[in-house]
Amino acid sequence: MPIPATYNDRPDIGQPDDAAYTPVSWPRTFLAWSGSNGDIIPLTGDITGRNTPAGIALTKGPAGLGMPTFDLKADQLPNLPGGLFRSNRATTRDITIPLIIRGVDRVSFTRMHNRLLRALNPEAGPGWITATEGDGIARHLECYYVSGAEGSETEENAGFNWIKLALVLRAMDPYWYSSAERQYDWHLDTGTAVPFLSSATYPGFFPMRISSASFNSGGLVDAPNDSSVEAWPVWTVTGPLTGLALENVTTGQSFRLRDNVSVPAGKALVIDTRPGIKSVQLDGANAWPQMTTDSALWPLRPGKNRLRVTASGVGPTTLIRLHHVPRYLSYIGG
Repeated sequence: MPIPATYNDRPDIGQPDDAAYTPVSWPRTFLAWSGSNGDIIPLTGDITGRNTPAGIALTKGPAGLGMPTFDLKADQLPNLPGGLFRSNRATTRDITIPLIIRGVDRVSFTRMHNRLLRALNPEAGPGWITATEGDGIARHLECYYVSGAEGSETEENAGFNWIKLALVLRAMDPYWYSSAERQYDWHLDTGTAVPFLSSATYPGFFPMRISSASFNSGGLVDAPNDSSVEAWPVWTVTGPLTGLALENVTTGQSFRLRDNVSVPAGKALVIDTRPGIKSVQLDGANAWPQMTTDSALWPLRPGKNRLRVTASGVGPTTLIRLHHVPRYLSYIGG
């Protein structure tokens, strides 16, 4: 039965009452579809006809924008109740986007309708659904169109210059990716360090300095991952250096070049740890054979990651760059 409650009821969750809190004025979320044909179409646009001849607006009932669905694996216990948890993984994600397309006349409506259909066509490849919150931070999800644009010409779903659609989009990777990418540079310049850099489009990171200790066995730096989901970095290492080792001390994982392998001055070693890519290239050539056999291309775990970067034979032009795109559980973060 329903739990009886009134709007005046406030459950006690054991937290102090913040009577001084002032509600924040927050713009509405902006949603857009970026088709593989390069067309970017606002899905929370204007359908009044005052600003554009035709537009698309989100109606009530979108679904699938929050947490992904997880597949849990467990072993059933003989002669005992319940089971024994083994593992979990996020599955593919389906999103439902209910829309209305409206034009000031049949011509403007048809043009907008066809524009959306061309941008949705999965034969041309996947597109991106992008959600931008009031703070200006956008998160996007790569999706394929599945269904919903077939159209229903019933009286309540369509008219001469409008139609309602309920698009179903499927994301093979269920996590939302931030548009605020992170980049950290370690660069020695005749014994002095330059600032620890992060993306200027994302607030909250303060410049810090590292010393030449970052290139010996005691050199430690912190690389934060402000998401609840692991992030997979791309490393770009510019020589000169020899015997590079990159270790995530927090997780105990590391990968390294063989001790006699050098990156010459002006040459770049690119280590891409992202799932589905996993590549190591030195000046554009495959360098997997130059890695030690116990190497693991590790991710950044959620929260603080303490890293150790070691190498020998470094010089003023040696640069080590870590670049990653945070992933999130939901379009609002998490």
